[in-house]
Amino acid sequence: MADTTIIIILLLTAILHATWNVALKTGTDRVLDMAAIRVSGVLFAAIVIPLTPMPAAASWPPLIASAIVYMAYYGFLISSYKHGDMSQVYPIARGSAPLLVALAAFLFINETPGSIGLAGVIVVSIGIVIAGSGAFQQDMRAVAYALITGLTIAANSFLGGIGVRDAGTILGYSAWLELLTCVPFIAFACVRRRDFVAAYAANPVAKRNVLLGFGSVFSFLIALWAMTQLPIATVAATRETSAIFAALAGAVLMKEPFAGRRILAAILVAIGIALLVVG
Repeated sequence: MADTTIIIILLLTAILHATWNVALKTGTDRVLDMAAIRVSGVLFAAIVIPLTPMPAAASWPPLIASAIVYMAYYGFLISSYKHGDMSQVYPIARGSAPLLVALAAFLFINETPGSIGLAGVIVVSIGIVIAGSGAFQQDMRAVAYALITGLTIAANSFLGGIGVRDAGTILGYSAWLELLTCVPFIAFACVRRRDFVAAYAANPVAKRNVLLGFGSVFSFLIALWAMTQLPIATVAATRETSAIFAALAGAVLMKEPFAGRRILAAILVAIGIALLVVG
C-alpha cells in the first residue's frame, strides 16, 4: 500500500482517538469513564486471542513493558484533565511525543525518516504544541502532567513499534496488549470507585464510553499495522494529529479559548503532514 494512503488512514483514525478523549474530558467520573472505555479492549481481546497465534517470544519484553507504561499513561492523562483544559493539555501531551519517538528510534534501532519526513515530524510537533501553549498561562500542574503523559505516549509508541515488528501477528499482539493493559486498570477502577460502580454501570454514559472505546482499540491497531510499513516516528507524528481535532472540539464543544492559536497550529500541522507524505 502506498505511503500516502497509509497516512490518510492514520489521519482518519486520529479523529477516533480524539473522540474518546473528548468523552473522558467531559465526563464527571474520569476513572470509571476510562474503565468503561477500556472494557472494549477486553472484549476485543476475548474475541481475537482464541483466533490468532501467540505473539513471538521476541515481542513479549516490549509488550509487557508497554503494558506497564500504559498504567502510568492512564493515570497521568486523567490527572492532566483534572487540572487543565483539554484543548491545552492534550496538544502538549500529544505534541511532545513524536520528537521523543524519533529520538528513541534513532538511538535504539537506528531508524529515522528521510530529511523531508523528519522536517514533517518537527513541524507537526511544533503545530500541536502551539495548539496547547495556552496551558502555560494556567495551572503548571496541568503542564507537568501533560509533559509526563507525553513521555508515556512516546514510550508506548516506540515499544509498540518494535514489539509488533517481532510479533509475527499484528492482531494477536494488539489483543494481548489490550488484555494486559485493560484488565489491571478496570480492576483498579472498580476497587477505587467501588461505591459508585453499580450506579455508573446503569448510566447510559457507560454504554456510550464502551462503544467509543472500540474507536480507541481500532485506532491503535491501525497504528501498530502502520509501524510495520513506515518509520515509527512518521506514524507517531501522523497519529498525534488527533490533538488538533481535540483542540477544535475543545473550542467548539467546550467553548475553550485561544481560537486564533489553533488556526495557526492547524496550518502548521497540515504543512507537516504534507512533508510526511512527500518524505
